[in-house]
Amino acid sequence: MNKINNFNPFSGPELEKVIAITQSQAEIWISCNLGGIDANRAYNESISLVLEGELNHSALELALQTLVQRHEALRSVFSRDGRFMSVMKFISFEVEQHDLSQFTSEEKKQAIANYVLEDANFIFDLTKGPLIKFALIRKNEQEHELLITAHHIICDGWSFGIMLEELGELYSSYTANKTYNLPNVDDYSAYVDELIQFTGSEENIKTENYWLEQYQSSIPELTLPTDFARPKLRTFKSNRLDFSIEKDLLSKLKKIGIQSGCSFVTTLMAAFEVFLCKETGQDDIVLGLPAAGQSVTGKTQLIGHCVNLLPLRSKLNTSFSFGGIFKI
Repeated sequence: MNKINNFNPFSGPELEKVIAITQSQAEIWISCNLGGIDANRAYNESISLVLEGELNHSALELALQTLVQRHEALRSVFSRDGRFMSVMKFISFEVEQHDLSQFTSEEKKQAIANYVLEDANFIFDLTKGPLIKFALIRKNEQEHELLITAHHIICDGWSFGIMLEELGELYSSYTANKTYNLPNVDDYSAYVDELIQFTGSEENIKTENYWLEQYQSSIPELTLPTDFARPKLRTFKSNRLDFSIEKDLLSKLKKIGIQSGCSFVTTLMAAFEVFLCKETGQDDIVLGLPAAGQSVTGKTQLIGHCVNLLPLRSKLNTSFSFGGIFKI
């Protein structure tokens, strides 16, 4: 592919503020330092948007500039000892461009697949940044693809939702030469300050004691019937499988959840736990459920790493019906 520009929004920026990192960020930092390159790129998160119709390039680039300018986390890097997060003052940047308009259909498909793979394995420098990158692929005059890739240490799934929401409003507004209408930003530094205050509170002590009690007696280890034994040393090799649920089955699952007074997420988790119990023969199972800090704190316009992984432990009684599982 034809690379035109390099994305580098942090070439010689000024320091705006320094904030402490959170425990969740510290876990990622330590993992990246101990696990090396493989661990670092394992924390890459990306999303791809297909843009159909005539594209207003200047409006899109201005929208991306404004997005980065609005949010502290997207302008951040980390100290070499991993203790602090430095928010840099915004400077303009160029979006990486790839023109595939002269390629055949098959060549385009392969070129995009190669780039997506390359982007997924991009190695972010946590101390120098930038920790987010944008690329625009031109398929033809009427179709483009925008790729956004960022390191998990500065964002999460909720953050990507905000990015898409804001980019839509910003692009539409700039295209129409209107003033954009977006909610006020929730700064990541304010979130960290509140989190530090909460850490020393009685409520946090109670929360910590609750989780410690859940695993005081033992910590179950799930042994799946895999083709190969679990390695002695942790690796970061992984894969992802996506499955679509048919509408009829989806409707039945939701109905079961409603009848039991459970959310759809709880229903799916219960089904997955039953599946794991059947495959492993184990009835003491722990599932990790990501919980968004934005939702808990009410900071719905917050971009940053605010997710916490909750280790939910369930002890299944195989004599129960599936509906009875919900009452455990």
